[in-house]
Amino acid sequence: MKDATTADDVVKALNDLTDSGVASERAALHSLGIGPNDAKVLRFLLQRTAEDEPVTPRMLAAMLGISSAATTALIDRLAEAGWVEREPYPGDRRSIVVRETIDEDSPARRILSVRRASVVAAARRLGPEERRIVADFLDDIARGETEDIETMCPNDEPHTT
Repeated sequence: MKDATTADDVVKALNDLTDSGVASERAALHSLGIGPNDAKVLRFLLQRTAEDEPVTPRMLAAMLGISSAATTALIDRLAEAGWVEREPYPGDRRSIVVRETIDEDSPARRILSVRRASVVAAARRLGPEERRIVADFLDDIARGETEDIETMCPNDEPHTT
Protein backbone atom coordinates (compact mmCIF):
# COMPACT_ATOMS: atom_id res chain seq x y z
CA MET A 1 0.00 0.00 0.00
CA LYS A 2 1.35 3.42 -0.97
CA ASP A 3 1.85 6.00 1.73
CA ALA A 4 -0.42 9.02 1.85
CA THR A 5 0.43 11.96 -0.36
CA THR A 6 3.34 13.91 1.07
CA ALA A 7 4.00 17.63 1.20
CA ASP A 8 6.64 17.06 -1.50
CA ASP A 9 3.95 15.53 -3.74
CA VAL A 10 1.86 18.68 -3.29
CA VAL A 11 4.85 20.93 -4.02
CA LYS A 12 5.60 18.94 -7.18
CA ALA A 13 1.97 19.19 -8.33
CA LEU A 14 1.97 22.93 -7.71
CA ASN A 15 5.28 23.32 -9.57
CA ASP A 16 3.86 21.30 -12.48
CA LEU A 17 0.80 23.58 -12.51
CA THR A 18 3.03 26.66 -12.50
CA ASP A 19 5.13 25.27 -15.36
CA SER A 20 2.06 24.40 -17.44
CA GLY A 21 0.64 27.86 -16.76
CA VAL A 22 3.85 29.55 -17.93
CA ALA A 23 3.93 27.43 -21.10
CA SER A 24 0.24 28.05 -21.78
CA GLU A 25 0.64 31.79 -21.24
CA ARG A 26 3.67 31.95 -23.54
CA ALA A 27 1.78 30.12 -26.28
CA ALA A 28 -1.32 32.30 -25.85
CA LEU A 29 0.62 35.56 -25.99
CA HIS A 30 2.61 34.41 -29.00
CA SER A 31 -0.44 33.22 -30.94
CA LEU A 32 -2.37 36.43 -30.25
CA GLY A 33 0.58 38.80 -30.66
CA ILE A 34 -0.08 40.57 -27.36
CA GLY A 35 1.86 41.23 -24.17
CA PRO A 36 1.18 40.06 -20.61
CA ASN A 37 -0.63 43.23 -19.53
CA ASP A 38 -2.76 43.14 -22.68
CA ALA A 39 -3.77 39.57 -21.87
CA LYS A 40 -4.48 40.42 -18.24
CA VAL A 41 -6.79 43.27 -19.31
CA LEU A 42 -8.57 41.15 -21.91
CA ARG A 43 -9.11 38.30 -19.44
CA PHE A 44 -10.41 40.75 -16.86
CA LEU A 45 -12.84 42.21 -19.38
CA LEU A 46 -13.95 38.76 -20.58
CA GLN A 47 -14.83 37.73 -17.03
CA ARG A 48 -17.09 40.73 -16.45
CA THR A 49 -20.85 40.28 -16.34
CA ALA A 50 -23.62 42.76 -17.06
CA GLU A 51 -24.11 43.24 -13.30
CA ASP A 52 -20.46 44.14 -12.69
CA GLU A 53 -19.28 47.71 -12.34
CA PRO A 54 -18.20 49.17 -15.70
CA VAL A 55 -14.45 48.96 -16.27
CA THR A 56 -12.69 52.30 -16.31
CA PRO A 57 -9.08 53.09 -17.23
CA ARG A 58 -8.49 53.91 -13.56
CA MET A 59 -9.57 50.37 -12.58
CA LEU A 60 -7.21 48.89 -15.16
CA ALA A 61 -4.31 51.07 -13.99
CA ALA A 62 -4.87 49.97 -10.38
CA MET A 63 -5.15 46.31 -11.35
CA LEU A 64 -1.92 46.42 -13.38
CA GLY A 65 -0.04 48.79 -11.10
CA ILE A 66 0.83 51.12 -13.98
CA SER A 67 0.47 54.84 -14.61
CA SER A 68 -2.54 56.44 -16.26
CA ALA A 69 -0.34 57.32 -19.27
CA ALA A 70 0.74 53.68 -19.64
CA THR A 71 -2.89 52.59 -19.26
CA THR A 72 -3.97 55.00 -21.99
CA ALA A 73 -1.25 53.64 -24.30
CA LEU A 74 -2.35 50.06 -23.54
CA ILE A 75 -6.02 50.86 -24.24
CA ASP A 76 -5.03 52.69 -27.43
CA ARG A 77 -3.04 49.66 -28.58
CA LEU A 78 -5.88 47.23 -27.81
CA ALA A 79 -8.46 49.50 -29.45
CA GLU A 80 -6.30 49.90 -32.56
CA ALA A 81 -6.03 46.11 -32.81
CA GLY A 82 -9.81 45.74 -32.44
CA TRP A 83 -9.71 43.98 -29.04
CA VAL A 84 -11.53 46.71 -27.07
CA GLU A 85 -13.59 49.82 -27.54
CA ARG A 86 -14.24 52.90 -25.46
CA GLU A 87 -17.73 54.02 -24.56
CA PRO A 88 -18.98 56.96 -22.51
CA TYR A 89 -19.43 56.11 -18.83
CA PRO A 90 -23.14 55.77 -18.02
CA GLY A 91 -24.28 59.05 -16.49
CA ASP A 92 -20.90 60.78 -16.83
CA ARG A 93 -19.87 61.56 -20.39
CA ARG A 94 -16.50 62.91 -19.21
CA SER A 95 -15.40 59.42 -18.21
CA ILE A 96 -15.07 56.32 -20.37
CA VAL A 97 -15.71 52.62 -20.02
CA VAL A 98 -13.52 50.00 -21.68
CA ARG A 99 -15.33 47.02 -23.19
CA GLU A 100 -13.92 43.93 -24.93
CA THR A 101 -15.02 43.34 -28.52
CA ILE A 102 -13.97 39.72 -29.01
CA ASP A 103 -16.53 37.67 -30.91
CA GLU A 104 -18.18 34.85 -28.95
CA ASP A 105 -16.87 32.24 -31.39
CA SER A 106 -13.40 33.77 -31.80
CA PRO A 107 -10.41 31.48 -31.19
CA ALA A 108 -8.93 34.39 -29.21
CA ARG A 109 -11.71 34.08 -26.62
CA ARG A 110 -10.92 30.38 -26.16
CA ILE A 111 -7.17 31.00 -26.00
CA LEU A 112 -7.57 33.72 -23.37
CA SER A 113 -9.87 31.51 -21.32
CA VAL A 114 -7.86 28.25 -21.33
CA ARG A 115 -6.69 28.48 -17.69
CA ARG A 116 -10.08 29.58 -16.38
CA ALA A 117 -11.87 26.82 -18.30
CA SER A 118 -9.43 24.19 -17.00
CA VAL A 119 -9.83 25.36 -13.41
CA VAL A 120 -13.62 25.51 -13.65
CA ALA A 121 -13.77 21.99 -15.13
CA ALA A 122 -11.51 20.59 -12.39
CA ALA A 123 -13.40 22.46 -9.65
CA ARG A 124 -16.73 21.07 -10.87
CA ARG A 125 -15.40 17.55 -10.30
CA LEU A 126 -14.95 18.38 -6.61
CA GLY A 127 -17.61 18.52 -3.96
CA PRO A 128 -18.35 21.80 -2.15
CA GLU A 129 -16.17 20.89 0.86
CA GLU A 130 -13.27 19.88 -1.37
CA ARG A 131 -13.54 23.14 -3.32
CA ARG A 132 -13.42 25.09 -0.04
CA ILE A 133 -10.29 23.17 1.04
CA VAL A 134 -8.56 23.80 -2.31
CA ALA A 135 -9.53 27.48 -2.33
CA ASP A 136 -8.28 27.94 1.25
CA PHE A 137 -5.06 26.08 0.42
CA LEU A 138 -4.35 28.26 -2.62
CA ASP A 139 -5.24 31.43 -0.69
CA ASP A 140 -2.81 30.38 2.05
CA ILE A 141 -0.04 29.94 -0.52
CA ALA A 142 -0.75 33.32 -2.12
CA ARG A 143 -0.89 35.04 1.26
CA GLY A 144 2.38 33.40 2.36
CA GLU A 145 4.16 34.37 -0.84
CA THR A 146 2.89 37.95 -0.58
CA GLU A 147 4.08 38.18 3.03
CA ASP A 148 7.48 36.72 2.06
CA ILE A 149 7.87 39.26 -0.75
CA GLU A 150 6.93 42.12 1.56
CA THR A 151 9.49 40.89 4.11
CA MET A 152 12.23 40.53 1.50
CA CYS A 153 11.44 43.84 -0.24
CA PRO A 154 9.90 46.11 2.44
CA ASN A 155 10.58 49.38 0.60
CA ASP A 156 9.26 48.31 -2.80
CA GLU A 157 5.88 49.16 -4.22
CA PRO A 158 3.06 46.86 -3.04
CA HIS A 159 3.04 43.58 -4.94
CA THR A 160 -0.13 41.96 -6.23
CA THR A 161 -0.73 38.30 -6.89
